[in-house]
Amino acid sequence: MNDSNPFRITGGSPEPSFLGAPVDEVDRTAPALERVEKLIASAAVFLFMKGVPEQPQCGFSANTVAILETMGVPYRTFDILSDESIRAAAKQVASWPTFPQLWVGGEFIGGNDIMMEMLQTGELETLVKGACS
Repeated sequence: MNDSNPFRITGGSPEPSFLGAPVDEVDRTAPALERVEKLIASAAVFLFMKGVPEQPQCGFSANTVAILETMGVPYRTFDILSDESIRAAAKQVASWPTFPQLWVGGEFIGGNDIMMEMLQTGELETLVKGACS
């Protein structure tokens, strides 16, 4: 038993693991628009969000992560709260003013509201799983 556990609790739920992985940028000196394009191209499914999958910083980002997690596909993320230049450039590239922003196969899909609509029709899962296969 672990001595740091004063209650001697065993078993229980394992720590949650997420299929989403935050991206570590290599070149922070490149122009913001170029950095955004590289981020989007870094994965078949990419999400600009507030926070990280393990700790979203808004309800819409949390909902978006939950949707992607239920689909069981890997995806990459970037926390737009960590870099104002990326936040502004992502809005410009997508022509979309809010976050989260989902990109699949390099194409902008939309925010949480669009994802919810597409989820209800089954279109989102088909699109996401198709991009990951």
